[in-house]
Amino acid sequence: MPDTVGLHICFDELGREIEVLDVTPVAQDKYRIEETPIFNPCITLGDIIRVTEKQGISYYVETVQKSAYRRYAWLLSKEAAGSLEIMDMKQRVKENGGKWEQIFGGLLVIHMPKNTVIDTDTEMSRILAKFEL
Repeated sequence: MPDTVGLHICFDELGREIEVLDVTPVAQDKYRIEETPIFNPCITLGDIIRVTEKQGISYYVETVQKSAYRRYAWLLSKEAAGSLEIMDMKQRVKENGGKWEQIFGGLLVIHMPKNTVIDTDTEMSRILAKFEL
């Protein structure tokens, strides 16, 4: 399997929104996204995209194959983000074939296989209820 690399990807044709994302090459000009892009909510971890390269920047062309994961996201308080409950949830996600990312400290993104036995929304609602004022 090819190694993961950092790729400069632009999601707008004017070149204003460039992100460096971890990707895995899968074919000529095709990459599997290995992290959640900030500038394109339609692309997610596990998607395979096609790009075209110009002057060292890869421009997004299309999504070739959607991810096998279902994506969930929550904006967490500082208290919740560092809690034991969230750490335990991350461990359960991993144990059940999922992946998680914590972006900018407070944005928790969970990627779960579509056939998972965990009810991610219910679990997170239960956890976050403990931190509501």
